[in-house]
Amino acid sequence: MKRRKWRWWLLGLGIFLLVFILAAEFTSQSRFCAVCHYMKPFYESWQASSHGQIECQVCHYPPGLRSKLRAKVEGLLQVGRYWTKLYLKSKPWAEIPDEACLRPGCHDRRLLEGQVKFQTVVFDHKIHFEDLRRGKKLRCTSCHSQIVQGEHITVTESTCFICHFKKSEHYPRVADCNHCHKPENLPTNKTRYDHQVALQNNLPCQRCHIQVTLGDGIVPRENCYKCHWEKDRLDRYEETELIHSTHITAHKIECNQCHLEIQHKVIKDVEVLADCRACHSGFHEAQKILYAGEGGKGPVHPLPSIKMEKGLSCQGCHVLHEAVGSKVIPSETLKASGESCETCHGQGFSQLLKQWEEAAQKEISLSKAALDKAQTELEASRSEKKEEAKKLLSNAAFNIAVVEKGKAVHNMAYSQELLKTVYSLIGDAMKLIGSGYKPKPSALTAGRVPASCATCHQGIEAVTVEIFGLSFSHTLHLNKTNLDCQACHSLAPQHGKLVATKSFCASCHHEPAPPDCEACHQIQPLFYRGGDLLGTKIPADSMAEAGVECLNCHPAKKGQIPRWEEASCLECHEKEDIQKFQENQASVQAKIDSLGRLLNDLRQASLAPAEKEALANDRAIWQRIKAEGSSGAHNLAFINTWLGACLEKWSSKSDLKKD
Repeated sequence: MKRRKWRWWLLGLGIFLLVFILAAEFTSQSRFCAVCHYMKPFYESWQASSHGQIECQVCHYPPGLRSKLRAKVEGLLQVGRYWTKLYLKSKPWAEIPDEACLRPGCHDRRLLEGQVKFQTVVFDHKIHFEDLRRGKKLRCTSCHSQIVQGEHITVTESTCFICHFKKSEHYPRVADCNHCHKPENLPTNKTRYDHQVALQNNLPCQRCHIQVTLGDGIVPRENCYKCHWEKDRLDRYEETELIHSTHITAHKIECNQCHLEIQHKVIKDVEVLADCRACHSGFHEAQKILYAGEGGKGPVHPLPSIKMEKGLSCQGCHVLHEAVGSKVIPSETLKASGESCETCHGQGFSQLLKQWEEAAQKEISLSKAALDKAQTELEASRSEKKEEAKKLLSNAAFNIAVVEKGKAVHNMAYSQELLKTVYSLIGDAMKLIGSGYKPKPSALTAGRVPASCATCHQGIEAVTVEIFGLSFSHTLHLNKTNLDCQACHSLAPQHGKLVATKSFCASCHHEPAPPDCEACHQIQPLFYRGGDLLGTKIPADSMAEAGVECLNCHPAKKGQIPRWEEASCLECHEKEDIQKFQENQASVQAKIDSLGRLLNDLRQASLAPAEKEALANDRAIWQRIKAEGSSGAHNLAFINTWLGACLEKWSSKSDLKKD
């Protein structure tokens, strides 16, 4: 009985070993994997791949007896999980270790081969496999996906794009074209663009290829829920180093499982190709700072342009092609103009553009002068805090450059704040080195425009205009007299219309009497007392040489405009002399009108460059004579002579053919 019992044990052991050997052999074959229905797509993609003649377990397990035994056991466990339907509770997962790929006889020499060509790019396995890419240790399957769109172990381009094009402050040049597109591999045949011409001229790729990526490769938090539900794991969403080491180095999770896709291709879209950034890459940083209202140096708060807040793009204002000569070249730089403003805001709004430009230019000049003075003080200083002061002045120079190069009109409010900060920075620097220099803020930086007007009329404080033949300073009237805008301008129905009269001005300026005439009247004294006007020497009037003053002819009256009165002249002259003088005034006025018409006609005449320059100069002098407003009374001899000579000079040109 005992011998028979051992026979049964030996028979059972033999059968078990036979079954085990047969099972081990069967499970070593790739067709065993297809027993489970959910493995069929993977099995079919393997059959069609370049690895179709290699058994699955060769790739999915490292070389060695231990790994082979592990493969048999896990294969049987997978069968058990399949028939017991335990696989429904967890997603099956398989990985390919690097050791399997680099085993002898497979890809063991791949790292020594150096660069290889993949489609239109050059790839080097060594630098990707041995060096840290973005600080991450890559694996073979980081680029060669296990299954992508039915293909087995193929290069997933989208994975490359996530690594190369996802923005990173640590690897700013990882997306440079020449990382992958080597010059020697660019197309040179005539059926496509010959890149050799571009290479010889050192043209940047962005000159032609713009916006070649779509998507940003971010990781939505919701993607974590595909695999995880544990709160302690989900709370570690921000720990990117841990997540990458776990999902890339320790295990292989497809990058696109977490990251949204980034596409890299030539985008054939007319709207995209029209983007100014094709040529102007990095050229508009100052404009961006102003438009966004942030990025200035020193204690200046963010103040974005109202146009940006309303979503107005650059092309909203830059709609006109710059004229070259007498023609408009469609390919020239897009520019903004007053017409752009009036397209949306109506006629007359273009005047704001001129105000902003004039105010900014004045303030930039003053700021530069203050900075130059401070630089001189700094150079002469021997203070121990000289370097600290130098940094403050560097910040001041940066703010000036932003306003100047970025064009203050992109955000006048922020430009004013930057320029105010310039004086603050200069003042702080001078204190550090013990200098007594204290820059005085200008009208623009110390102005006071009512809030209701400041939204549009920033910088009006620095603008000086001519009104009633007089020079009008907004600075004096806003800051020193606290005069409101509405005192001189209407708000409705015609916004901004000048409603102030000469009498309104006289109510202040001629109170108390006698007034200081030349404080406001600057053109009239130039003709009366003599001087230089645009290169033309004006001799003094005979009455000025005799010592006759303004109030001798214009008697002062309290609160009124001191107008010329005949009674004042009769104190020194005969009535006949006065009548003759008035006749001469009428003749001068006629010449002023005639010359104005002649100069206007000559604008379109064919003139040599020197003649055009002379015409512009004479027109400017004529405008001063007209604005002087006395019809020659303040210097009859000079004005009459000059008008006669000018009429004679330009009359000979009046019959020239027009363009």
